[in-house]
Amino acid sequence: METDKGGKRLSAFTVLKTLKRRKFYWLVPMVLITAAVAVYTGRMPKRFRAQALVASEAAVPEPYLSGRVDAVATANVQENLRAIRETLLSPPVLETVIREFKLYDVAGSRGVERAIDSMKSRIQVQVESPDAFYVGFEGDRPQQVMQVANRLAALFVERTSDLHGERVAHVDSLLDAEVNRLRTEVGEQEAGLKNYKQSVAQELPDRLATNLKWLENLQQQSQTKSDEISEAQARRLAVVDEILALENQGALEGEQRQKTPNETTLDDLRLKLRQLQTRYTAANPEIQRTEKEIRDLEALGTPLGTRREPSAFHMRYIALQAELASIDQRVKSYQQERSALTSQMANYENRVNSSPGLETTLTQRMRDAALTRAQYETMLAKQQAQKLDQRVEKSDKHAAFKVIEPAELPSAPYSPQRQRLILMGFLASLGLGLAAVLLVEQMDTSFETTEDVQGFTNLPVLSAIPTIGNSPPRMRAARNGHHGPIRLEALKLSDDGIAPEARRHFQEHRLTVLGDPQSIASQQYGILTLKVQRWMEQTGGRVLLVTSAAGGEGKSLTALNLAIALSPSVEGRVLLVDCDLRRPQVHERLGLKDAQGLSDLLALPDRDVDSFVSKVGNLYVMPGGTQSSDSVGPFSSRQTGKLLARLKEEYQLIVLDSPPIVPVADSHVLAGLADGVIVVVRARQTRRELLQRAIESLGVPNILGLVLNDVEYGDTRYAYAYRYYQRHYTGRG
Repeated sequence: METDKGGKRLSAFTVLKTLKRRKFYWLVPMVLITAAVAVYTGRMPKRFRAQALVASEAAVPEPYLSGRVDAVATANVQENLRAIRETLLSPPVLETVIREFKLYDVAGSRGVERAIDSMKSRIQVQVESPDAFYVGFEGDRPQQVMQVANRLAALFVERTSDLHGERVAHVDSLLDAEVNRLRTEVGEQEAGLKNYKQSVAQELPDRLATNLKWLENLQQQSQTKSDEISEAQARRLAVVDEILALENQGALEGEQRQKTPNETTLDDLRLKLRQLQTRYTAANPEIQRTEKEIRDLEALGTPLGTRREPSAFHMRYIALQAELASIDQRVKSYQQERSALTSQMANYENRVNSSPGLETTLTQRMRDAALTRAQYETMLAKQQAQKLDQRVEKSDKHAAFKVIEPAELPSAPYSPQRQRLILMGFLASLGLGLAAVLLVEQMDTSFETTEDVQGFTNLPVLSAIPTIGNSPPRMRAARNGHHGPIRLEALKLSDDGIAPEARRHFQEHRLTVLGDPQSIASQQYGILTLKVQRWMEQTGGRVLLVTSAAGGEGKSLTALNLAIALSPSVEGRVLLVDCDLRRPQVHERLGLKDAQGLSDLLALPDRDVDSFVSKVGNLYVMPGGTQSSDSVGPFSSRQTGKLLARLKEEYQLIVLDSPPIVPVADSHVLAGLADGVIVVVRARQTRRELLQRAIESLGVPNILGLVLNDVEYGDTRYAYAYRYYQRHYTGRG
């Protein structure tokens, strides 16, 4: 079975039909909630409100929240609304009103606090224009509300007038303190800036070019000293090499004469003296001691030794020794000068590198000092303007606010607004009801109309049976002027010999083909009859199974009405067999006595079939017989097939009323024995997934189609056709 699992299609007609079908889901919440809101608003106490108009006449300077002062020369109520509320809702004002009008029981400090909090919630401040506002008060007594509103406005005017002088004095003190603070801060910042400039005078940005030039000169001097040191060291290496060569040639052996010990000592002291003089000054004690020893030896008169003629190598050796000592002294001096130059270069490099940071710090300090100076000048101007305003106010004293329009006696309560609350409750309940309808409709997967079934499955809908009532039909007045319903006893016996009492029984059990042959349901069963006859002619089918997915969907009712409609139409006898052995009910609907039936015949297959069959009009009926808890076994046996073969010999058409498909297995067995199967679907009850499960589990190819039961034609687009039939063909209004 091919199915379309798409949701229900939305249209205006579908919405209206859904609202009509689910009317209790939105009517009940709407009625209950609206009624509850109406009752609640009816019990709410009446609240009155009175307002007095207050206008401003002068500017009220307000201090900064941070402690500074801004003399606001404006009368804009909106800008000063916070100050107005603070004055109006101050404890002195509220306590005065509470005690004068005895609004609350203020016994104890906690009672006063609670009364003040309650009063604040009953007072309103509403801006009317840039220089005027309303002072409102609400309560349950009109006269008291008017008096309290006027008293609040008067107290506000008085308190603002009294506080004006206090505010001016407070503003003066704040201005003086702020001016003094800023003056001190300006002095400290300027002094700090001056000291900072002096401490970093050589590193300031304006000295950057000079420092760079000095650094370049020092680098050149250092490079010159390095070159001189290199040249002296090169010369020293050459001298040392030559001295070594002379020593190897015996320059030390060519003395002119043999020196005495005193001469040798004297020479050693003189050499020592030259070495000390290269390292120390003349004031060094070691140099002075050595000079004294030399003078003493010279004074003794040292005898000369054997004299020899000095050689050229020796003379050159002595000269090189003296030159070597001179080179060492010069190199040491160059190195000291280069170290001094390096230290100076490092100092100038620090000055050059720190110049950008000092420039940023200096700029920030100068900016801070300028900003503080500007603030000081601004605050000083405000101080002077404030003193000027004070001199003007002393000559012309007036109040900051005054009452323009006193509060009047309220003529009607402003709260509760019952109509608005009831309307809001109605709209809320309607929305809640519609939401409930939408939720229930989305959760409901049952079928409503033939189109729903056809849109879900490819199985044909053989007939759509409307809702069948269990009461006698009401007839419209005939043309002879008779009015009111026709009594069933007046029908007498019909052509099929059904008495009025039997017809009433059929109507109570919704056997509409017998109880109300002219009804729309009977006509739909007639259409189903024609389709079954066409099926018999085309396929030669003789056994028709009527079943449903689950219980309570009207499959027994459909089988009964279909069999009754087929009995006079088929050439031959029609037999209705109640195969629901677990819960047989065909005999009850037809008014037959509890007699033996199918279950008994299956237990005694050799018995005559006629003894188990009853006749109702043209229809032959085989009841279910003795109730059985297990019918799968008998249906699965060969006796059932043999029994159907015997019944085919005697009856032209056999209609089997089968148990439901999903809960039990009886229908699965009987469907294999039948020539055709009709599945009954009940509108607004059978779920789509349940029908799909039933057809798939049944698994037979001989399904003729579906019968949609319990359809409400009044909710369909073609309801006019059925109303036309009822009005003009059956005489029912």
